[in-house]
Amino acid sequence: MTNKEQISALVDGEIQDKVLLEQLGDDLELADTFGRYHLYGDALRSELPSHLRLDMSDRIAAALADEPAMIAAPAAAKPQEEGANVVRPLFGRISPMLRHIGQFAVAASVSAAVIVGVQQYGQGDLQSPVLNTVPMNGGAAPVSLNYQIAPRESSQEQALLEQQRRIHELLMDHELQQRLRQN
Repeated sequence: MTNKEQISALVDGEIQDKVLLEQLGDDLELADTFGRYHLYGDALRSELPSHLRLDMSDRIAAALADEPAMIAAPAAAKPQEEGANVVRPLFGRISPMLRHIGQFAVAASVSAAVIVGVQQYGQGDLQSPVLNTVPMNGGAAPVSLNYQIAPRESSQEQALLEQQRRIHELLMDHELQQRLRQN
């Protein structure tokens, strides 16, 4: 068996090897492996402590030592003369106030485009149910002040007519609500 297999067996309690325990005390890498194997076992048994102390500084230092060195770009030479032509980036010349004004102009343009688009989209639908004033049954009844008073009907007939009128109103309202939801 290799050392890592022996360490695993030692952690699991399968073997008891004093020589291996002495090697763990002498070899830092084997001791680290022994600690990790105990941590794996604790994780599998859901017995992890609330705060783990993981020291990765040695590994990170070794990884950084293996990284190739980055060469910084040389600093730009400063012109000797005060009046020399210096090329500056465009944003360096624009004051912060002008940048804010430009941002507001872009936002206003986008808002105007959205408003115009919504208005243009809405003009194609001239028979919108909200603006439709023609009754759903097909025609408008003429309005007149001349009406005849019907003879009084019995209270049962009057209650039945009132009930039918309410049902008709509910059905009309339901149909209107359905048309509004479709658009």
